[in-house]
Formats: sequence, C-alpha cells, structure tokens
Amino acid sequence: MTDEHPPQETPAAAWAVRVAADLEAVDVHRPVLEEAGLLGVVEDVEGAVLYFPEPVADLPWEGRWDPVPERDWHAAWREGVTPITVGQLTIAPPWLGAPDATTLVLEPGQAFGTGHHETTAGCLAALQELELAGRSVLDVGCGSGVLALAAARLGADPVVACDVDPLATAATREAATTNGVTLTVHEGDVAAVPPPTGGFAVVVANLDTATLSAQAPALVDALAEGGTLVASGVSLERVDEATAALDAAGLPVLVRRGAQWAVLIGRRPVAAPAPHQRSTHRRSRRPRPSG
Repeated sequence: MTDEHPPQETPAAAWAVRVAADLEAVDVHRPVLEEAGLLGVVEDVEGAVLYFPEPVADLPWEGRWDPVPERDWHAAWREGVTPITVGQLTIAPPWLGAPDATTLVLEPGQAFGTGHHETTAGCLAALQELELAGRSVLDVGCGSGVLALAAARLGADPVVACDVDPLATAATREAATTNGVTLTVHEGDVAAVPPPTGGFAVVVANLDTATLSAQAPALVDALAEGGTLVASGVSLERVDEATAALDAAGLPVLVRRGAQWAVLIGRRPVAAPAPHQRSTHRRSRRPRPSG
C-alpha cells in the first residue's frame, strides 16, 4: 500500500511518490497507473518517481507521498532536463538547443525517449556504428521518435516508425517536423508496417522484454537478408529470455551489457543459393569423320 503521506496545509499542484521499481516494471503496470491519473515518471538510481494529481491508494509498491508545489512541478522539472550527447549526436530540449546536422530537438515528456535512458543511449550508439546512408530503417516502438530521427540524421532513407500508442506516433510526427526530417509513421506494431521490397536494412526496437520476445519472429521477418537488428529495453536479469526468443526466430545476437540494461545486435543470415540443377539430358555427339 502507498498510503503514507504527510499532512498538507496548502493545496499541492501534484504529488510524487518514490518507489523501488525501474521503468520496465512501471510499464507493466502502466494501464492501471494511467487510470489512476499518472502524470509522469522519472527514473533515477534509487528507482522511479511517479507523479499524480493526488495520493493514490493500493499502488503496486510502497512509498512516501510528497507534495509538489506548482513552481517545482514546472520550473524545477524543466531545470532538471539537460542535453545528452551520444557519439556525434546531441539530444536537447527546445529551450536549450536548435535542430542542426548533429542536434535533435525533442520536447521531453511527450513520449518515452529523450536519450537519457540507458536503453535509448545504447541504441543510439549502436546505430552510429552502422553504415546507414541511403539504407532503409524501421523503428519499432518509436516513442518520441528519437531513434528514427537519429537514423534520418545519419543518412538513412527511407525511415519508417511505428508505435501502438497514438500519443507516441503524434509525438514522432511533431518531432520530425521540428527537426526537418522525413519519416513515415504508422500506428500499430511491426505487423502494421508494409516492408520495402526485400525487407529493411536495419530494424531498431527499444521495447520491453515481453514485447520484444513476443514480436521476435515479426521483427526478424521485417529484416532484409543480411540486415541488422538493434534491440533493447531488456534488463540484465532477462537477457536470456530475449536472446532465446530471437534465436528461435532465426537470429542469434551479440549481447552488450550495460549497467542495468542490455543492447542486442544481430544480423539476419543470407540464405544460401539453391543448388544448381544439372540437366539430365545428354547432348548427342556427332560422329567424328574417319580419315
């Protein structure tokens, strides 16, 4: 139960509760949390801080409720958002940067993915190790669209993004306009995306472990032969689960372990050419003239 909270003499703009859970655990309960009025989630080294309009009983975790004054809810949150640089790309909020060849501008809070989370940063780093110029890229579970935007900045074309959350697809379209890049955005999972002829050269999927495992066959099918999958959203404790699902789908992966999360990278095998069928018809030989 999370019903412990101090007395409050003046109305609060919001209430915050710190819980011992990471973002993956929070996402599992997100439908219930949003029904209870969830305003936002921030992850730190001690767990996650959940924000609500007022204290909520019967949450999945214990925690102490603290009031958030109006000035803290807006100003302090904004002050705490900083740019992050991964490789050659910088992700910045609109009040701290402007779009250019190496900077992507994202409005924090519209959807998951500002580059600060270890899974997003890991995928950004992996994308920059690939040759993307002129190659097709699919971002599955695009969230804010940061990975699709990064692929476009790195020269990928065409770039397609999809997400089952309409708020995420709307945020991705808005971010594409802000940053001056061209994306095709679909609402739905990977099955909602018509693949280009031969499949995508790169598929990036920053999902939770359960979704990644369930969609493993479809993710592999979306890849072109020789194409690369970059996947994350997998906690270190569940790496074996995700790698087993991808391996069963025909894609062995390399595991890059971070502090708490892993990035999985795999290349779809190129099918061996069909063996040449030798003709069983024997050519007749002309008799050699006698001389």
